[in-house]
Amino acid sequence: SQSLTVALTAAVPESTEDVLLKGFAMLGMENERIETAQQVNDAGEQMRDYLSGFQEQCDAILNDVNSALQHLESLQKQYLFVSTKTGTLHEACEQLLKEQSELVDLAENIQQKLSYFNELENINTKLNSPTLSVNSEGFIPMLAKLDDCIAYISSHPNFKDYPVYLTKFKQCLLKAMHLIKTYTVNTLQNLTSQLMKRDPSAVPNSDNAFTLFYVKFRAAAPKVRTLIEQVEQRSEKMPEYQQVLNEIHQCYLDQRELLLGPSISSTVTELTSQNNRDHCALVRSGCAFMVHVCQDEHQLYNEFFTKPTPKLE
Repeated sequence: SQSLTVALTAAVPESTEDVLLKGFAMLGMENERIETAQQVNDAGEQMRDYLSGFQEQCDAILNDVNSALQHLESLQKQYLFVSTKTGTLHEACEQLLKEQSELVDLAENIQQKLSYFNELENINTKLNSPTLSVNSEGFIPMLAKLDDCIAYISSHPNFKDYPVYLTKFKQCLLKAMHLIKTYTVNTLQNLTSQLMKRDPSAVPNSDNAFTLFYVKFRAAAPKVRTLIEQVEQRSEKMPEYQQVLNEIHQCYLDQRELLLGPSISSTVTELTSQNNRDHCALVRSGCAFMVHVCQDEHQLYNEFFTKPTPKLE
């Protein structure tokens, strides 16, 4: 058979006659006349070969199309498989991220709760340090932290070892209160002792003595006022603070009485001797003197304390 090279055109024949004409043109027989049966057979053979070439090309194209469809179907299945796996992986990742976030929150919550218990060792170490001073910058913040720890543990009695830790923190609080009380009481007592040494008789009889007692105490007030104010602010929340505040009040009043008692007695005796025959003058002088003393003592009290005390009632 004759090998044919078939060129496909994009135009679609409109009729059978067009197909035959184009077929004869492709075979180079458009100008030949068919007069014998042999010519008809030859032309038919050539046309059959020509059409067979078309059929082979169509079959090849069809095979390519079927193969492409199979590849597309395979790709679609692979895409669906990958898409499903990706969706599953995405959901798993989201679940893991959610669990991670929950675990982080849980860890932070646990750490936040443990931070109060972990402060016990730090506070205890500071309170037992021989270099600790109530006037140091870290003392009041440590006191505030101690209060926070006690308040937190007291509000969670369901925690394990709740009584043990609460007792230990209370012991730390008592140590801190002892330091504040000792420093304040010693300051007041030392000041009184110094003033008493200035007058060996301990019975001053002039206005200079009252002025001296007032000025010296007022100058010493800033040394203890900050600590006393810290105790006053917490006195309504914890009984330990109220107890220390009461003891400081009592110490302050005792020291003032120790200083002023002899001077007041001496002044009253002097006024009595000066006005022993004029009772009205004695009352006026005595009242004026007591008002002056009370005003000075009221002002001096406010230099040390910010809240009143029942001991003055």
